[in-house]
Amino acid sequence: MNNDLFKGVLIMVGLFLAIVVGGIALTDNGWQKAGCVGRALTSGISLSSVSRVCGL
Repeated sequence: MNNDLFKGVLIMVGLFLAIVVGGIALTDNGWQKAGCVGRALTSGISLSSVSRVCGL
């Protein structure tokens, strides 16, 4: 794989993660909601039910 392509992919992934983490950090109860979503997904709640379970 081309090194420039690899660096570009890493930059895009880092930018995406920074936007997601920033969005979670700036919302009301963002970390609690993110934790709720994580717990719901690991416990087997379907993706369509996560918003109702966590009050998103």
